[in-house]
Amino acid sequence: MKARLEFYLPEDLEEFNHATNGFNYYMALVEMDEWLRSEYKYNGNEEMWEVRNKLREIISENNVKIE
Repeated sequence: MKARLEFYLPEDLEEFNHATNGFNYYMALVEMDEWLRSEYKYNGNEEMWEVRNKLREIISENNVKIE
């Protein structure tokens, strides 16, 4: 199976950038999630637990998995 995305550039440049940078967006989410976990676990920063839960809620609502 093949999939093809087509964009009309330069009109669709923003959509093109979103599609081609998906892995970078994913890695940014993973890194933020790991940092929040670390802040809570190793520095005792209780607020980071709530922030991490909210981040994971938003990620889940958008059908993204970061595991």
